[in-house]
Amino acid sequence: MGLLDDKVKKQLGDIFKKLTRKVEIVYFTQEFECGVCKDNRAFLEEISGLSDKLGFQTHDFVKDREKCDEYKIDKIPATALLDPEGKDTGVRFFGIPGGYEINSFIQGIFETSGTRQPLPAAVSEKIAAITRDVHIQVLVSLT
Repeated sequence: MGLLDDKVKKQLGDIFKKLTRKVEIVYFTQEFECGVCKDNRAFLEEISGLSDKLGFQTHDFVKDREKCDEYKIDKIPATALLDPEGKDTGVRFFGIPGGYEINSFIQGIFETSGTRQPLPAAVSEKIAAITRDVHIQVLVSLT
């Protein structure tokens, strides 16, 4: 039995039918997984199985250090999203993107697939005015 019930799987499957291009979900864990890591892996495997436009791969945080360095993963469980060309988007999720966080995760998948929500012109202008690299972290939680 999976983490998602049949009703949720159907809803997500219907949502993922709207994906235009493939997204690769890259999951980082370790051989001796913590409880949250096991649940996260199961969640991501279920999610990726709902659409042929979702790929899934796993890397070991201890054994695959070069992959962790490549994707700048410094803690687990971690999930990265790759665009249809296999390019790292910089989007990361740490922990299980379930509950209310699933909305951000699904939106991240759609953005990575190429289905983007347009930004207001004023926001686009402010972003265009940024002249240096920035590191943005967004935390989503009920508390």
